[in-house]
Amino acid sequence: MRSPTRTIAIIGAGFSGTVLAVNLLRLVSAQPLRIVVIESRAQVGRGVAYQDDGHPHLLNVPAARMSAQSRDPTQFARYARARDASYRADQFLPRRLYGEYLQALLQNAAQSAPAHVRLERIDARAEQIFCIDPRGPQLVILSNQQHLVADDVVLACGDPPPAAPASAAAITGHGAYVGDPFSRGALGPEAETVLLLGSGLTMADVTLATASLNPSVRIHAISRHGLLPQAQTSAPAASVTGDLLSYLPPGVITARALLRAFRALLTDVERQQGDWRDAVNLARQGAAVAWQRLSLPQRARFLRHLRSRWDVHRHRMPPESDVRLKALRQSGQLQLHAGYLLSMSEEAERIRVHWRERGSQSTQSLLVDRVINCTGTDRRLTQTPHRLLQALMAEGLATPDPLGLGLRTAEHGALIDREGRAAQHLFYVGPMLRAQHWEATAVAELRAHAEGLAQALLRISVSQSAPLVAPAGRLDQLAFK
Repeated sequence: MRSPTRTIAIIGAGFSGTVLAVNLLRLVSAQPLRIVVIESRAQVGRGVAYQDDGHPHLLNVPAARMSAQSRDPTQFARYARARDASYRADQFLPRRLYGEYLQALLQNAAQSAPAHVRLERIDARAEQIFCIDPRGPQLVILSNQQHLVADDVVLACGDPPPAAPASAAAITGHGAYVGDPFSRGALGPEAETVLLLGSGLTMADVTLATASLNPSVRIHAISRHGLLPQAQTSAPAASVTGDLLSYLPPGVITARALLRAFRALLTDVERQQGDWRDAVNLARQGAAVAWQRLSLPQRARFLRHLRSRWDVHRHRMPPESDVRLKALRQSGQLQLHAGYLLSMSEEAERIRVHWRERGSQSTQSLLVDRVINCTGTDRRLTQTPHRLLQALMAEGLATPDPLGLGLRTAEHGALIDREGRAAQHLFYVGPMLRAQHWEATAVAELRAHAEGLAQALLRISVSQSAPLVAPAGRLDQLAFK
């Protein structure tokens, strides 16, 4: 006998999964609704980005622009102010505080939801999903020997973990190689010389945390272009207007046309007394439409020639982090290299790294106590170690983007299967939407995707709701603390 209650399963409780659950709890549902969050981490609402790892990492955006709800843009700033009266809306606040905010947001939404809408948690990993019927329920196989039948399933599992570069193949099992910079014990005070792979925001965080643990440590960072993220500003955004799309020709566009359009937008913004940050923020508003007007070869051209420059201006670091990194570079404690890794080998308890400087043919060598992979997520899903993604692709229920940006999705994140069909009851929300929308990593974009998906889920017609097959946690077991 089938339950009259509709079940929506959300796999993952980082930012996207938490905000999706909050929106489902707050929207009006005509039928009884059961929202099941599947998360193996001890705390919901934190994910990797907002976990409390003992280091005072800062948000990359001022508090005033970090609300998880678009209809209440100052919500996080008010929450922070209530926690500590010294916090200001223009400050770059601790990430752990943002994790607490997301937890409180979910708890409040669950407690204020109508009686026929309830939130539950299963403390496990989802390992497989089987589509019982294309128009009906999904069977979710869990790591704790349970299974769950849900009317709709949403993957909110974020990005896959980093992958070791080919040059590190010989040392991935070595104790001095750290494949995941966010893993417990990844940073240690005992290392005197450290090599960081990559030079993005992760590298900046790891550099500052490593230097705080050991003030005498020598840090090297290598990336292809040797570019550091630009700095944010705490100054209020300029009152400028502009539309990237208005500078583009009609129809299909090229990467070169996109570059020309951005330069025209920048000129217009500067004429209004704004700066390049304002131009980047305005360009983000039209990024999804512009990206979808690029052909596949032109997207590849953008990635090859323009992506690195876009990334360092788009993904900016807090001013405080910028000041500290500059001081480390000026003292020589941090050395940034533009080049290519060639090989790594064990040398007793240390690692020997061979690399070639960009624009040079000569090989250089470094002997370091620790190598930390800060290259970020491995977007090549065909070789991901993520078991659920592996299973979905093997079943043909999900397909990777050919450019290695994420998953192929349709409207509201519906997964596209190997036959090119959009799923009716299987969705993804999170940063791998970049394959379809390009901009899909910041709070502003992710909250919009979560809000749109929540509304779409409650519009979906379900003729028969899934039965309750396996026990799940009660609200008082959600481990908000």
